[in-house]
Amino acid sequence: MTKVCFVSSSGGHLKELFGLRKLSREYESFLITEKDEFNSIIFGDKQYYVRKIDRKERKFLFHFFVLLFKIFKILWREKPDFIITTGALIGFPTCLLGKLFRAKVIYIESFARINDPSLTGKLVYRISDLFIVQWKDLLKFYPKAVYYGEIF
Repeated sequence: MTKVCFVSSSGGHLKELFGLRKLSREYESFLITEKDEFNSIIFGDKQYYVRKIDRKERKFLFHFFVLLFKIFKILWREKPDFIITTGALIGFPTCLLGKLFRAKVIYIESFARINDPSLTGKLVYRISDLFIVQWKDLLKFYPKAVYYGEIF
C-alpha cells in the first residue's frame, strides 16, 4: 500500500495542508509538524511533532541538525512513498531526506504567495517531482510548476 508523509510547519501552512485531509484517509499516512500550543489536529494515521525552530534564533544550526536527525529517524521508521508539503522551514529538510529514501516529493506553494516565491519553495523546487502553484504569476519563477489555482 502507498504511504504518504504530510509535512508542514504549524500555523497557516498546516491549515492549508489540513485541506488535504480527505487524501490522508485514502492512503496510509502520517503527519510531521512542529510542536506548539495549538496542535490539536488529527491528521493521517500517526502524528509526529518536532521542535519549532526559527532561522533567526541564536543556536539555529544546532537545532537544525537536531531537527534533521529527528526527521531522519521518522522517515527511516515510516518509509513513505510520497512526501506532500506546503512548507515552511520543516518542509525542506524533510523533502531532502525523503529523496534519500526514494520518496516522491510534492510541494504546494502557499496560497499566500502571490507575487514572489518562498524560500522553501525555491529550495524544494529543484528536488520536487511535482511542484504546484496556486497563482499563475508564480510560473515565471517556477517554469516547470503546475498551476492548479486555489486547491484548498
